[in-house]
Amino acid sequence: MERFEYLLVLAGCLAITAPLEFLGARVYRRPARLARAVLPVALVFVVWDVLAIAAQVWSYDPQYLTGVRLPFALPLEELLFFLVVPVCGLLTYCCVQAMLARRRPRKEAGR
Repeated sequence: MERFEYLLVLAGCLAITAPLEFLGARVYRRPARLARAVLPVALVFVVWDVLAIAAQVWSYDPQYLTGVRLPFALPLEELLFFLVVPVCGLLTYCCVQAMLARRRPRKEAGR
């Protein structure tokens, strides 16, 4: 079970924030916007990780990884981290924004 720990944490993050979509986040309903928000950031950090791995600045404990390695020795879980965490953050931000918008008093017509 330990070798799936990283994946389980990421799945937990998605599971915890998934209901926010139904509370007004509307993140998954706009996939192009989601991709524009997440992919550039993920790309920067994937390149950063690949360079750090190549320079042996850091490594990953294989005990907590599935063993699936992408090109340049990047663990699958690390790529998923750079996608999942921003999505969860965006879900949270958009949900809070939507809920605050509902609480603001609406301006009456004619004022």
